[in-house]
Amino acid sequence: MLYLDNIITAATIFPFVAIALTIPVLIYHYRRSGALTFWRSLVIYSFIFYLLAAYCLIILPLPPKSVVAHLTTPRYNLLPFTFVREFINTTHWVWNQPATYLATLKQAATIQPLFNIVLTIPFGVYLRYFFRTSFKQTLLLSFGLTLFFELTQLSGLYGIYPRPYRLFDVDDLLLNTSGGLIGFGLAPLLTYFLPTRDALDQAAYINGQKVGYLRRLLALGIDYCLLTLIGMIVTAIWRLLKLPTFGNDVFYYCLENGLYFVLLPVLWRGQTPGKALLRLKITAENAVAWRIFSRQFLLFFIILPSFQLWRITIDALVASGQTHLDIYLLLGGLAALPPVLFTGNFLLSWLFKKPQLFYEKLTKTQEMSLVQPQADHPLKNN
Repeated sequence: MLYLDNIITAATIFPFVAIALTIPVLIYHYRRSGALTFWRSLVIYSFIFYLLAAYCLIILPLPPKSVVAHLTTPRYNLLPFTFVREFINTTHWVWNQPATYLATLKQAATIQPLFNIVLTIPFGVYLRYFFRTSFKQTLLLSFGLTLFFELTQLSGLYGIYPRPYRLFDVDDLLLNTSGGLIGFGLAPLLTYFLPTRDALDQAAYINGQKVGYLRRLLALGIDYCLLTLIGMIVTAIWRLLKLPTFGNDVFYYCLENGLYFVLLPVLWRGQTPGKALLRLKITAENAVAWRIFSRQFLLFFIILPSFQLWRITIDALVASGQTHLDIYLLLGGLAALPPVLFTGNFLLSWLFKKPQLFYEKLTKTQEMSLVQPQADHPLKNN
């Protein structure tokens, strides 16, 4: 039941860890293969959950600090194969008496070593199946993982406790590392019915050639974050130098977005830092610079500002009360028309899987993936 409680704790924490890691995971796989497929995401997030569960099994339950402060138990065991001697001395096992086998399996001297082996078997499976590590790499990584666990215990959970509340045991290093190697050996059998790593890569590359909206929105979000950071730095320097301010919010919007989202892609062959990070670019058949300029101007100076204009009109309507109600209603309807049309176009395009919005059709532009197959990828040789 204690092991089950720790796994439940890991399952409770996992959604928060998964959310925190989603953007880095997406960025990595968009750069590498252009897409994150269902199977690939299932393997990645199950691996993250496994590591989280293993960590919880190692450190939990957490005892009170006052109890740990008064412990007098040994801090470490550096004598190898102590678990073998404990098994021989404390269990009921007799090799020629099968009736003793079941009782032996229920004893701590049996359960604890088996737990340490089983704990890292999945690690070895993941390493060989998904990360394609060699036997030597699996040995080193399995040893590194268990050393991290043991040092976590030896440090008293990184200094939170005044002393270790669990034993640093060299036997655990041996057993956990052995578990990783056993998982390496069992990987072909345990993953027989799963898609191969090459099949996962091929599916991701094929899907990545069709630039989806999530990838585009992530690139846009990265660009806005970077633009905000640049704006904060420039503002801080401006104030530090006590330079005079001028203009208003509209002026600064036009300056920032004009330079970053319009001029920069024209000069950088259809890319912004966000698009370059995710290996995207805006392309056109001819008159590329002019079409990129037109596309970006339509998006950032007409379409996106229309959402803000609609909100301003609604605010003015609410503030005016009954005064000029008909005029404000007309203006509100006109202001709402572009956002409604854009949203409808986006939803229809997403529903029918035709990722080219009306402003891209008008300017004859589209977003293209720059991802190419890896050198050892099956598609590279086709």
